[in-house]
Parts: sequence; structure tokens; C-alpha cells
Amino acid sequence: MKKFIGLSMLVLSSMIMATAQTNHDNGSSKFSLGVFAGLNIPDLTGGGGNPLSESWTSRQGEAFGFTFNWITGTHFSWRADMLYSSEGGQRNGMQALAGASFNPQVPAGTYFYANYKNESIINYLEIPLMAKYNFFMSKSTKLYVDFGPYVGFLLNAKQKTGGSSIVYADMAGTQPVSVNPQTGQTFEANFDADTKITDQINKVNFGLTGGLGFSQNVGFGELILDVRGAYGFTTIQNNPDNGDNHIGNLLVSLGYSIPL
Repeated sequence: MKKFIGLSMLVLSSMIMATAQTNHDNGSSKFSLGVFAGLNIPDLTGGGGNPLSESWTSRQGEAFGFTFNWITGTHFSWRADMLYSSEGGQRNGMQALAGASFNPQVPAGTYFYANYKNESIINYLEIPLMAKYNFFMSKSTKLYVDFGPYVGFLLNAKQKTGGSSIVYADMAGTQPVSVNPQTGQTFEANFDADTKITDQINKVNFGLTGGLGFSQNVGFGELILDVRGAYGFTTIQNNPDNGDNHIGNLLVSLGYSIPL
């Protein structure tokens, strides 16, 4: 899907440049179509008291897609996007892990702790629909704000872990459980893994998004700098035993749009 969207953007960009002169000569238009790409800074929030959901921080991912605008007034318009958005989070250092993943004989709900790197990568196809208000600074320059709901469809998800660590029964690291029963010596468990977790994530996420931007007429269209945030109301894990997180992100993107 990521390759398909990228190829579609290249094709659409070529079509935009090929038809830009014709559309420009036709005068003003109520509709515009463009492409954009940028840096995504997502994060996992919440937790619900589950140690597997806590202490996540932001990671960096990519986002790119199409944008469509329908102008309905001097200052007001509607904006709809379709974008690939790489989201998730990371946590490094001492953190919880499901006890059964280290020792299948421990009871359900048991947590152990270890010092390792952990990154969750969750990729979505997102479709936001936003109301947009424009502030004209000149005939060729404007600022805008936009806000509205979005829906995200899960494409895939994986968890990348790395490093090695003694495994403990407590967060403070005072009660080691990775102990050789024959020698009584502690040992470090290896956490190097790349695990698909798509089946652990809800397929659809609903939320709100909004932000602000700057556009400047360049050539036959507009060059657009956009900054917006989003927050999903759906718990991303489909099983509370795996955590209880919501996902959000900050997206900074650059795009180009032409009238239709």
C-alpha cells in the first residue's frame, strides 16, 4: 500500500504539471487538488494502569498523500485528504514485558521488567475531513486554520525490539528472574526481534485533527506549508491484556496544489 500511494503521487504530480497551464488560463476555480509529504511525530498515550501501556515516547515516521479543497465562500472551504501515516511510539530502558513471553509457566497478568529498546510502528491509511478558514494577507498569500474528524484504516503494524538485559520481577531491578537454575548465576535475555502485531491492533481508528498553515501562489498553483495535530479516540489494542493506548501525532508537511 505504501508503494502504491507513492507511485500514485508521482503519477498525480505529473498530471498536475501537465494540466496546470490549462487550468490557470481558465481563471478562478472552486476546487483544487494537490499532493503533500512531511515528517510525522506520533506518540502513544494513556495506559489504564497496564504496565505495557506506560512510558511511551514519540518516534519519527513519514506521511504523504493527496489533498482536495472545495471553496464555498470568500474565507471558508472544505478540505479532504487521503494519506499514508506511519505512527506508533517507542520506549527505551527499563520497561514491562508480559511475563509469559519470558516464562510461559507464570500466571496470566504477570509482568517482568528488562532494560531494552522497543519501537511500535503502526501504519494507517487516514482520511480526514476538515472545515477550513482562510485569512488573506495579500492576493497571493494566505494563512489558514482547519479542524475536523478523521478515520484511519490499519495497514500493518510491527514491534521492533533490540538489546539484551537481565530480566527482573520488579521495575527497580532488584529481583532477577533470569537465573540459571544449575549455577544460580543471572544471565541476559536477548530482545533482538522484529514481530508483526497487526492482529493485535484494531482495524479502524476514529479521531479529531486540526492545525494551521501558510500558502503562497507559486507558478500555476499554491505552495503549502501545513502543521497539524491529531488524536484518536479508539483504543488501538484489541485486547486489553496487550495495553490500553490511544494514538496521536504532529504532522509537518509541504505540498503543492492547483485549481481544477
